[in-house]
Order: sequence, then C-alpha cells, then structure tokens
Amino acid sequence: MLEPYRSTDATAGSYGMYILAVVLLVGGLLVYVWGHVNTMAQGQELGRLRAERKALIQQQSHLKARLAGLKHSNRIREIAVQKLGMGFPEGPPRNLYLEPQPGTKGVN
Repeated sequence: MLEPYRSTDATAGSYGMYILAVVLLVGGLLVYVWGHVNTMAQGQELGRLRAERKALIQQQSHLKARLAGLKHSNRIREIAVQKLGMGFPEGPPRNLYLEPQPGTKGVN
C-alpha cells in the first residue's frame, strides 16, 4: 500500500516559520525606525528650546538695563520737578515736634 504524499504539511510549516521571521524582522525594523525618528524630533525640539532660551535671556538682560535706567535718581527727580511740580525745600527742614498730652502715651 502506498502512503499519500505529505510534503505539503512540511512545506506549510516552513512557510509559516518564514512568514513569522519576516513579520518579526519588519516589526523590529519599525520599532528601530520609530525610535530613531522620535530621537531626531526630540533633538530638533531641544535646538528650538535652546534658541528660545537664548532669546529670552537677551530680552531679560535688555529689560534689566531698561529698569536700571528707569530707577535712576536723576530721572526720578526730573519727573518730580517737571510733571508733578515738586521741588526741594529751601533752608533747613522745619520739623514739628509735639509733646505728648498728659494722660496719653507718646509715640516712641
């Protein structure tokens, strides 16, 4: 009695292993490429953030210099005299000192 030809079962098994190997290879390559693309995107974002930080530090330096100019005492004096009509008193200061009233506490 002749046995039926069974090479199709063996061939199907080897094709299955081949397909599994290809799927695993493609999956591994996809994971590798995704990681590389993600790393490149993060590098670009880091470069953008560094440039933004540099610009913000320059702006901060400019604003500090401007603030120092605005706080300058000659400028404040000029605004007080010209815009507010203020002036420095002439002569010695005229301070008024009061004696505390009997029965009240004086300010120490």
